[in-house]
Amino acid sequence: MTIPLIHGLSSLAGRYDGLLVDLWGCLHDGVEAHACAVDALVAFRRLGGRVVLLSNAPRTPQAIARQLEAMGVPDCAWDGIMTAGLATRLAVEERENSWYAALGPRFWHLGTERDACLLDGLARERCTDVDDADFVLCCGIRRPGETLDDIMPELEPALARGLPMLSANPDRFVLRGVVREICAGMIAEAYVARGGSMRQEGKPFPSVYRRCLGMLADALPERVLAVGDGIGTDIVGARDSGIDAVWITGGLPAHFWGIAPERVPPQTLVDEACRRHDVRPAGIMPMLTW
Repeated sequence: MTIPLIHGLSSLAGRYDGLLVDLWGCLHDGVEAHACAVDALVAFRRLGGRVVLLSNAPRTPQAIARQLEAMGVPDCAWDGIMTAGLATRLAVEERENSWYAALGPRFWHLGTERDACLLDGLARERCTDVDDADFVLCCGIRRPGETLDDIMPELEPALARGLPMLSANPDRFVLRGVVREICAGMIAEAYVARGGSMRQEGKPFPSVYRRCLGMLADALPERVLAVGDGIGTDIVGARDSGIDAVWITGGLPAHFWGIAPERVPPQTLVDEACRRHDVRPAGIMPMLTW
């Protein structure tokens, strides 16, 4: 297996009507926007393409738009935003399946206060004591540096009562600048490992891609390109939805491999990772550029 190196999005743009673009690790690093990525999205839209930003953040699109504005990302770089947080809210609101239909009205929230409003307006009540809850809403850590050792003891009462967990972010890790932090996906994984039941929304699950295709004027999957640094989320999710993908290696992959973000990674590392996840992306780019 040899995954080709893509020198710029411009070499692929004519094949696609729409882009699904990851944020953290692709468009920004959690602190600053990547100007080259912003320029690439603006250029794609100038050619008539549509861009949906697809994030596993456990927040609303409005919150993400404010964050991007603060980083200097202009709204001319995208047409719409879909998040794992919104997908979670919609699944609860629509009672998407029997799992959601069975959820009780009271939840205990694990995450920052800014994310606690995710289910506001859906006839759900936040509990301050997990013993009063019907389910756990997991949005991630509450403060920088928090670990599973800090969190899991607090979840023991929920496990003992058999409470289901709803994870609003399937990501396991994220880089904030150069610091790696755990995400809700890692907490949810640990919850299941201890015998708990759990449901997640966002990448790599097909339901969020169906919502995104609707935002791209119902573009055909074969005319859509996904771009992101998460091989287990962005690239696997695209594969499972019949969408081509470009793997950005300058985010989490470069961190794991111990190489500079802008460096082209050794082909052996790329091929091994793709074999392990059973994916074959259309190509790799260290950073998203035009």
